[in-house]
Amino acid sequence: MQREREDCLSDSESSSQKLQLWLGTISFFLCFAVWGIVSSFAPAYRQQFHLTATQTSLIVAVPVLLGSLGRIPLGMLTDRFGGRVVFTVLFLASAGAGAVLANVSTYNGLLASGFFVGVAGSSFSVGVGFVSKWFAAERQGTALGLYGMGNMGQSAVVFLGPVLAAMIGRANFIYGISALLVVWSVAFWMLARNAPAFVPNIKGLGPMVQILTKEPLAWVLSLFYFLTFGGFVAFSIYLPSLLKDDFGLAPANAGFRAAGFVVLATLLRPVGGALADRLGGARVLWGVFLGIVPFALLLAWPSMVPFTVGALGCAALLGLGNGAVFKLVPQYFPGNTATVTGLVGAMGGLGGFFPPLLLGRFRDSVGVVWPGFVLLAATSLLLWFLNLRVFIPRQQALELNLQPDFARRADQLRAGAWAVAVTGLLVASIVIGSRNLQNFDAALVVYTFAVIFATFGVTFHYAVWLQKPPTKRYWQRSLELARSRGWLKTLALVTQTAGTHLIAQKFIAKRSRTRWWMHQMLFWGCLSAAAITFPLVFGWVNFTSHPDDQMTYITWLFGFPVGTMPARSLMAWVLFHGLDFSAVLVLGGIALSLGRRMKDEGALALETMAADFLPLALLFAISVTGLALTVSTLWFRGAFYGFLAVIHAISVIGALLYLPFGKFFHIFQRPAQLGVKVYQQAGDEDEGSHCLRCGQRFASKMHIEDLKTVLPQLGFDYTSKDGSSHWQAVCPPCKRKTLATVQMRVKENAHGQASAIR
Repeated sequence: MQREREDCLSDSESSSQKLQLWLGTISFFLCFAVWGIVSSFAPAYRQQFHLTATQTSLIVAVPVLLGSLGRIPLGMLTDRFGGRVVFTVLFLASAGAGAVLANVSTYNGLLASGFFVGVAGSSFSVGVGFVSKWFAAERQGTALGLYGMGNMGQSAVVFLGPVLAAMIGRANFIYGISALLVVWSVAFWMLARNAPAFVPNIKGLGPMVQILTKEPLAWVLSLFYFLTFGGFVAFSIYLPSLLKDDFGLAPANAGFRAAGFVVLATLLRPVGGALADRLGGARVLWGVFLGIVPFALLLAWPSMVPFTVGALGCAALLGLGNGAVFKLVPQYFPGNTATVTGLVGAMGGLGGFFPPLLLGRFRDSVGVVWPGFVLLAATSLLLWFLNLRVFIPRQQALELNLQPDFARRADQLRAGAWAVAVTGLLVASIVIGSRNLQNFDAALVVYTFAVIFATFGVTFHYAVWLQKPPTKRYWQRSLELARSRGWLKTLALVTQTAGTHLIAQKFIAKRSRTRWWMHQMLFWGCLSAAAITFPLVFGWVNFTSHPDDQMTYITWLFGFPVGTMPARSLMAWVLFHGLDFSAVLVLGGIALSLGRRMKDEGALALETMAADFLPLALLFAISVTGLALTVSTLWFRGAFYGFLAVIHAISVIGALLYLPFGKFFHIFQRPAQLGVKVYQQAGDEDEGSHCLRCGQRFASKMHIEDLKTVLPQLGFDYTSKDGSSHWQAVCPPCKRKTLATVQMRVKENAHGQASAIR
């Protein structure tokens, strides 16, 4: 009976949470709809009042100003009186401001009324303080992410506003939204309730202001939101004008694209909150700020395709960042969420106020807007460093206390985020490098998709591998040693090691000369094939005939001519048969490998089909079918070419799909030995670790200390019961002696007990 009662109370609490979340989200949606009215009609206002680019930027930025600054006092009022009262009053004030805007007839009147319409943008801090109190800390990121979907109110107005205004008139459309706000204020007052956890902050204005002036973390979060939400607002209000001016789009088309930007960013906001609940807000922002850099630079490209890719990439990342920031606010300021939200939200709004003015100024002064996007990339990079220094160490400290299963899931999610980011960069580089796919060969598209899949898989696998405690410790130590020993000295050692271990592979030559030849032929054959194939598949390199001489080829790199060559020259012959040379090298390496494997009985006993013979079979199939295509073309007039091309494609795609999972993955792990070499040299130079039993130096002190750190993370703790010693502090020979001694004592005790029984 008691359990049933608890279940009923739990269901009732869950229903109340959902209702209040819906009320908060709808309220935010309607307020943002009012906030977006001016930007939705900006092209029409520009034509009506004959405005310059700077003046147009000003009218869309002015509502942002009050909406930003108003978040601070409204956040304080929410902490004092609760969201129910403050939201209701805000609805009525926004409705009145909208009614005044409907009757504007001058530019100055438009600026003044637009300023007061901005009060609706202050709703954000009210809603965060209202909604967050209804949810536990571990669910606040997801809840506030869902609440943030109210951003789509602005998107709805930007998209539907011009369409409905053409049908019923602009003034009637604005009157309609104002009337809807009045009706909603009554419904909200009747249905909304402040959370049971809400406690009015009765300390007064002074302590609230003190929080804002003496909490540096609040200002760091404000800078983060200045970029994420400010970028979102700036794009959403200025994109219609930007698309119309730079790309000649019609107002309806520009509004539709701007609405798509807002919808994507808004839909990914709850995803960012959910990821922050699982990974930590700092981890999500680490990827967001770093990812914005390349996408912001794409926006500077004066072409629709890269601009669209850059805009959509920024929309996705800004949406994720918005959700992540407001996971951190209640996490670090649980008692003053609305107050700090007011500051953070105000800075976010101001982040949307300045960029349109800056872009308008760039356009009027120098005739271009791309410097603004370069500044966006630079700002994002600076915030990435700031997050790395301030919040990432705090997140790492929290992660030490995570349960193993939770930590494993977090590692997998981080690896997935890395894989998505790297794959996205590859796709963007293909689009840009092929000049908006102009030089992309559609016949090779299946190879491209296979490479994209392989890139995702390899990145995911590599990121997971780097998170494993031993690998992670090596990585951290490598960076520490590089800083302590000096970057130039470390670079010299790494360069030397790369030459001896990666290129020359001298450590293999010490084992066997035949084995060295095998590795060298496979290494250079595969490397040269990849260097030729991937640029051709991606459209980065292509060849065309010279317009004045059909027997002369022009070589293009990323769309730029880099040289010419006669079609029948030696250079042309070597280039066009480069893959054939690679195939011969690979086949030679395969022959040596199989010969060694068949003769070495010890190696043969340990080998498996999947791990050892399948990689060789794939390389063999690729090489043989590739050579067969050349033979068919040169000597058999293309006989069986189609069949051979299909078999070759299947072989290549199979190898690419196998790349992240099988033995080929060692190709990407091999460069890590460069850091291991630095680690070993530093260990040789330290004071060393001396055995507790015999006193002899048996390993570097750094190595033993790292073992003591890593082994407990793997579930092994070799510390003595009293904590005075550690098993890793004993050298291997003494360990063997100790184990033998213990075994002898156990045997003697067992023998003595047996004798006593007899």
